[in-house]
Amino acid sequence: MSVNGHASDLPAGIQRCAIMDDQCVMNGVNYVLKNYAQSGIKELGLIPLDPLHITKFNIGRNPHSPVNIDLSFREVDLLGLSRVISKRVGGFTTDLSKPIEFVIEAPELSFKGPYSVDGKVLILPIVGKGRAEIVLKHCKIHSFITLRPIRKGDNQTYAEVTDIKMQVDPSHVSYKLEGLFHGQKDLSDNMHILINENWQDIFNELKPSIGEAMGLIVKSVLNKVFDKTPLEELFIV
Repeated sequence: MSVNGHASDLPAGIQRCAIMDDQCVMNGVNYVLKNYAQSGIKELGLIPLDPLHITKFNIGRNPHSPVNIDLSFREVDLLGLSRVISKRVGGFTTDLSKPIEFVIEAPELSFKGPYSVDGKVLILPIVGKGRAEIVLKHCKIHSFITLRPIRKGDNQTYAEVTDIKMQVDPSHVSYKLEGLFHGQKDLSDNMHILINENWQDIFNELKPSIGEAMGLIVKSVLNKVFDKTPLEELFIV
């Protein structure tokens, strides 16, 4: 069989797949997550993913929602990506003309670090600033990723992520927010009871914003890889 492609210097253990071989690509994603999520792969532009350090992460107000808050994170860590398993990959084509579908599952994802919040949750006011720990259990993430090809040099094609549509569906979410109501314990305890007993309603209201914010994070990670390595080295095209 004759194939077009370039010599590949992928790290040991990573198989170079035909770009339309969905099963091979999915296996490769799982191998990288299992073996390189904590260290990253410098030569491919893959930064360490577990923990994944996030400079900022914002969820803005929605006046039409019962959860109408400004929620901001600064210098936080996302933990748990090394245990993610890819369940479906599909849509890769040689001309990148179709959105690529990714379905992954994570036993647990958690955000830890400084936060600030101001607004209303289920008609009650909420304000706070401090350290947060938000834990998503048994999380399924369904994404559609749009790429565009970028030609560079002789027979080299790079990719750029132009859009990600992401839906995040956990089986449970728990919230721990230090510094609510300027340290007033009674108000803080009552708010924690409210948001943890009503976690699903609250998360469903925030789900579009969370999907958008996490999509931007994934977009940044993937573009570092695609900007550094041409598709001809990542895949058999």
